[in-house]
Amino acid sequence: METMTRRVLFSFLAAVFIVGIGGSATQPVAGQTRATATDVTVIPHEAVANFFKNPPGIYTGENMGIATSSTGSIYVYHRANETRLFEYSKDGVFVREIGRNNYGFAFAHSVRVDAQDNIWAVDEGTDMLVKFSPAGKVLMTIGRREDPVDMLVNMPGAGSFHGRNAKYRFGRQTDVAFDQQGNIFVSDGYFDARVVKYDKDGRFVKAVGTRGNGMLQFNTPHSIATDFQGNVYVGDRGNARVQVLDNDLNWKANYTNVGNPWAVCVSGGPGPRNPGKQYLYVSNSWQDSAPAAGAEFTGEVYKMELNGAIVGKFGRAGKAVGEFATIHQMDCRDPNVIYTAEINDWRAQKILLKNTDPVAARPGPVPANPSRSPVPAESATDASFDSVDLLKMPNEIFVGEVGGVGANSKGQIFVYTRTGHPYATLGDNRTFLRNGSRLFQFDQNGKFVRELGQDVYGFNAAIGLRVDPQDNVWTIDEAASQVVKFDTEGRVALVLGRKPEAINVRPNQPATAPASPSTGSGQAGGATAGQASGGGGGGGAAQTGAGRGGGRASGAGTPGSSFSRPTDVAWDRAGNIYIADGIANNNRVAKFDKDGRFIKHWGSTGAEPGQFNGVKALAIDSQGNVYVADAGNKRIQVFDAEGVFKTQFGNVGTPLTMCMTRGTTQVLYVSHAGDEDGMDDAAIYKVQLDGKVIGKFGSAGKLLKQFGLANSIDCRNENELLIGEMTNWRVQRITLKK
Repeated sequence: METMTRRVLFSFLAAVFIVGIGGSATQPVAGQTRATATDVTVIPHEAVANFFKNPPGIYTGENMGIATSSTGSIYVYHRANETRLFEYSKDGVFVREIGRNNYGFAFAHSVRVDAQDNIWAVDEGTDMLVKFSPAGKVLMTIGRREDPVDMLVNMPGAGSFHGRNAKYRFGRQTDVAFDQQGNIFVSDGYFDARVVKYDKDGRFVKAVGTRGNGMLQFNTPHSIATDFQGNVYVGDRGNARVQVLDNDLNWKANYTNVGNPWAVCVSGGPGPRNPGKQYLYVSNSWQDSAPAAGAEFTGEVYKMELNGAIVGKFGRAGKAVGEFATIHQMDCRDPNVIYTAEINDWRAQKILLKNTDPVAARPGPVPANPSRSPVPAESATDASFDSVDLLKMPNEIFVGEVGGVGANSKGQIFVYTRTGHPYATLGDNRTFLRNGSRLFQFDQNGKFVRELGQDVYGFNAAIGLRVDPQDNVWTIDEAASQVVKFDTEGRVALVLGRKPEAINVRPNQPATAPASPSTGSGQAGGATAGQASGGGGGGGAAQTGAGRGGGRASGAGTPGSSFSRPTDVAWDRAGNIYIADGIANNNRVAKFDKDGRFIKHWGSTGAEPGQFNGVKALAIDSQGNVYVADAGNKRIQVFDAEGVFKTQFGNVGTPLTMCMTRGTTQVLYVSHAGDEDGMDDAAIYKVQLDGKVIGKFGSAGKLLKQFGLANSIDCRNENELLIGEMTNWRVQRITLKK
């Protein structure tokens, strides 16, 4: 019975991973567009670095909403392991959490503060607005969460547009605003297409809008703001315009030259009315999937007169400090201090508008490396070694399948592990994955020190971990399709990829997966639903055909960080970032600069040179050559830094992971597993960079000096390795004898 239960659960999770998507197919479709405004003055700006300060163990996930109070308090509404609302001081210091575990929190969308400093949380998952007093007491709710039992028929919560225009029910509403009389205006939303007005007591007054592109029609009214005269500004995102309404919701004007408004904000508010001049700020945000092409013409914020005249613009798409990684909401109480809540880098920023500053130029391309001739492989010699089971855990904390292990320059050890299965939210409009993996730190002797990344948004199915030369820790998660960089203080410093917003599970139906070449061992891309792949994971988040680059071969992926079960990360000496992507629909290597800006990618599904069948691991030598573990094709391919194929060798079985040593004479360690559990055929090979095998050690099994899916290798010290295993739930420290 236990075996049957585990199989059912595994198949369920495989289906979850395979059909993960970034949005509902029934939503109105509108691509992000280039703003048509020309000759716009650039407003110099500066971001306050590391302004928001969280205590150890506290993280924000996707920052969806941000707002300030009259006393300077700052509120951030975000999607972490759970949707959470944090308060910070005017200096950016964490103060407290508000409303945790209340019934209205499921999938954050925005937050606003009214004239009395009450805090309003807008949650698209529960279809609710929750009003908190400054002390954190619930004062009012508008909307109603659907009955969870009724919502089971809508599993997994993908839902669809209904346009029901109910007085007190929403369809994934998006934002809220207030006039000087306390009337409440709601933009509603994804499953409806309207603006709703309530009086200060929450009683329905009026609603206008249907889906379309005419006056008083909307295609995803995504953001809303009011001025002191009571006019209402609606970010009609899908129609690439701001619609202006009067206080009775009659149409007044359209502003159509600032791209697709993800966020709108009017300065000086929400009140009481003051004599300061008001401005409208509009963000033509980089799409939340962070496509490389979109970064070239989105990301900027426009400062406008209330009549629509453009004063200037600032910012661009990107992940560096002062760039914008998908602004989802802004606060502009002070017209010269803008707070941004950003999706793609899990951050909020404090932006200071300035008078004079030069505009930085974009970085140029990285020069190619010289070519190198392939060298034939040779047979392996068994190496002598010792081993210890390294990790020492406290009571009540357990290591599960080890997705990744790495050590920093101080000898501290980090383990990214699967500690349970991801579970799906039920009864919400947006059903998504939570939990499943944890990040632990140990001292050099394997003693537990602390946990990092508690409750972060993207810890679902650990598949890899690396420590870079600056001692930053990078986690790779195949279910979230994300790579997350933690700095030496444990703070999230960079996020690449985006977790699917909704998962699609249909109970009692067999799971299916996109067609992909067979790997022969279940170790790489192309694993069917319910089958172990890569390092023991289930199926992967699928990417639709529309997500593939136009004209590119199957499995080539979309330019940018739209990953499909990524597996590894590596860096060259310039700090450029390389992502192995992956073991689902994409078969490519993606290259980014040190700030996470997309440079290029290469690869597609197949068996020819430059093609892959499961990109399982990466390593980069001191010359910048890129080594790719092409697991399904049972080979390692070598490319220059620009992705030009150089050579390949296929004498190390099915390569699951690799590690490049850092000495003067570099060598490559490669883990092989010939079966899906790594229990029948396994070894670790030591390979020269020309492909010559100079030794091997280990075998399959559960005893010390045996390996059960060695999914991660750390080789900071060439003769002392850390081996992370999936099926044996452990890390072994290996000492090679000379």
